[in-house]
Amino acid sequence: MRHTVTGAEVWFNQSDQWHPASLGDDTAKALAQIMPADELPQSVTFADGSPIPDEYVLQVRDRGLENAVNVDWYEGDLLLIDNLLVGHGRRPFTGPRRILVAMSD
Repeated sequence: MRHTVTGAEVWFNQSDQWHPASLGDDTAKALAQIMPADELPQSVTFADGSPIPDEYVLQVRDRGLENAVNVDWYEGDLLLIDNLLVGHGRRPFTGPRRILVAMSD
């Protein structure tokens, strides 16, 4: 797609978050035993509706993890993210935290 402000071509994809392969082998197999693929609560396919092979999705996930950048947080920090340019997530965390989110154009 094209970035709405800069016009730059960007690749935006969350297939690794919606595909059953991202659940792990045991969970994906258990889920497949109780419901057909077309009834899964979360799923992703190619645009024509055909299935995306697990290895494609796992490659998307692995490339994202290889390019991940950890951010060291300090009290009072604020992070602004352009959702079209940067995929974002978080690592597992324990302890108290406060998250404030605002969406804007």
